[in-house]
Amino acid sequence: MERLKGTGIVTTGRGKRIAVEYQLCFAQDAAGLTLNDQMTGGANGFSGQVWCRHDSSFVCVHSGQTMTLSLEDGRRLRFTHRSRDGEITVTEWLG
Repeated sequence: MERLKGTGIVTTGRGKRIAVEYQLCFAQDAAGLTLNDQMTGGANGFSGQVWCRHDSSFVCVHSGQTMTLSLEDGRRLRFTHRSRDGEITVTEWLG
């Protein structure tokens, strides 16, 4: 299990940029795939949370919308919220 944690920027479908915090986890399978291998091969095995510390309605307002998260290290992914706790489903790694 590898974890990514930090602050980032979410861009909504309408182009609004929102400062957020995130925690992402991915399972390393028996084949020993690295994060980069999993990023190019799809989003399977990923879980995590994305939330806005300064806006408690962020998750509810944007629930069901596909948004883009820019991580601290410059990588990006598309996700949707799947619960009110900020849990996400990663739909695509953009690199």
